[in-house]
Amino acid sequence: MSVDSKHHVRIVGFKVIDFKNKVTGVPGQMKLAQCILTSESAEKGQQVVVGELLMPRHLNETPIGEYLAEFELSVGKDLRVTARLTHLHPFGQNATSVRPSSKEAEKKAA
Repeated sequence: MSVDSKHHVRIVGFKVIDFKNKVTGVPGQMKLAQCILTSESAEKGQQVVVGELLMPRHLNETPIGEYLAEFELSVGKDLRVTARLTHLHPFGQNATSVRPSSKEAEKKAA
């Protein structure tokens, strides 16, 4: 069973990390979004936290802005359950100013 859950994320910048695959030696890059998250609970009230979100390749061209983020749960090799970003939906003023990625534009043109 899966429950659709979206989370408000404000991306304020990006950090790119170059790496070399330990097994193959092939160079690669990881893109981390610098995010501001706002959460609210009865116990703690409103809290603002800053963190990094690993961007999947299909979202690498995402511009800075506000989004509703969708996540998928998965289990890693260490058997830990983690959340993986799957989609970003423009939010607020960002909703009208964001252009689709080149892959999305190609799909619409086809």
